[in-house]
Amino acid sequence: MVLALWPLGGGAQEALPLSELRREIAEIDASVAEAEAQKAKYGAGLISTLMEARIETLKLTRAVLENRVAGEAGGAQRVIELPVTQPDPELADKILAEILAQQKIVAAAEKEAQGASGLIGAVAQSRVETEKLSLANLRGNWLAATYGILLPITPPVAGESSAQPAPAKTATAQSAAATPEGTEAGPDWADAAHPEIDYSKAIFSQLHREKFTIHGWWGLSQDRAAIDDSPKIFGINVSEYKEGLQLSTPKLYVSCKEGETSVVFDADDYILSDYNVNTVPVTYRIDGQDAVQDRWSKLTSSKGGGLFGAQGQRMIRQLYDAEKLFVRLTEKNGKTHDATFQLAGGQAVFDAAAAACGFSTLDLTAADYRAIQTMLNSAGYEAGTPDGVWGAGSAQAMRAWQAENGLATTGAPDRASLAAMGMN
Repeated sequence: MVLALWPLGGGAQEALPLSELRREIAEIDASVAEAEAQKAKYGAGLISTLMEARIETLKLTRAVLENRVAGEAGGAQRVIELPVTQPDPELADKILAEILAQQKIVAAAEKEAQGASGLIGAVAQSRVETEKLSLANLRGNWLAATYGILLPITPPVAGESSAQPAPAKTATAQSAAATPEGTEAGPDWADAAHPEIDYSKAIFSQLHREKFTIHGWWGLSQDRAAIDDSPKIFGINVSEYKEGLQLSTPKLYVSCKEGETSVVFDADDYILSDYNVNTVPVTYRIDGQDAVQDRWSKLTSSKGGGLFGAQGQRMIRQLYDAEKLFVRLTEKNGKTHDATFQLAGGQAVFDAAAAACGFSTLDLTAADYRAIQTMLNSAGYEAGTPDGVWGAGSAQAMRAWQAENGLATTGAPDRASLAAMGMN
């Protein structure tokens, strides 16, 4: 919106023609309608909060102007209790100059936001809303200096969010929703979201006895590291488990221990490898994608290979939305060990590992990280210079924002946090 302004001559006018006041009200109505339409698109989050603050500011300004119109027209005034001060024509002229400059800033921000998408687009839109809110506040200050009416402007509150978590389903409700009619329900500890899995298998009962929670084909254990009380996550995929006698049972592990992430393929069989090399050749295929030839770190047990640290995190991001993973480990003599893991339920394990080790399961670029850092800074959480590197300062700012918004304080730009920011 470009505000309707009029010349003030040598100083601020003490009164405005009714036509000008009504034109101002019409401009405010248009701005409110535009902001409410935009807010409906973004849902909850930081951008929505900025829009709410601007809408409230505009509505209050409108109410004051309507009251003024009623008074000028000799009609009955609505009572609006506001503090009063002396008009300041000189200050009004200075604020008018700031308003004109701010209009240019808003126009530039809107131009930048056009055509932008993803996280960059969300940051650009948040800047637009911030600049528009500043413009609305300047307009209120101008009215105060012109008429001596102090408007209680509502700035955005750092960390404030209108997002409300959806009520969680009870275990009974989940089971009723997930179990097809006429199908016998599984044990109460089974994952009701996956009735296609046979939870009567002994391996699941064993995991339950060992205090694992069951998520699809996975067992998940959450504890604290003995050395520093940091979160310790261990997930095991048992989709290769077969009832009866087996010489070996391949397993897939995902873990976070003492801040290190790992994804491990345990072939459950001795692997003959080159003693002078600390890696083993692995070929893997995710869903229907092309197979990838790689080298994974050799396990000290000589029964498999794994990816650790940043490599493990990268693999988790690749697996997050996948349905199955094929892994082939090749021994020095050419013998192969194959396994195909069904990944249903894996997202709970991946999210837990990411939260514990402080990384995002989203494949974010440096530009994405810069956008998130900019968003945190604009919300009042000091993430430092937006440089696209997610360091200690960025993590601390994110933890503060997460704590204010009732989210897990992972310090990472995780999916839940970005969704709460309106950056889906």
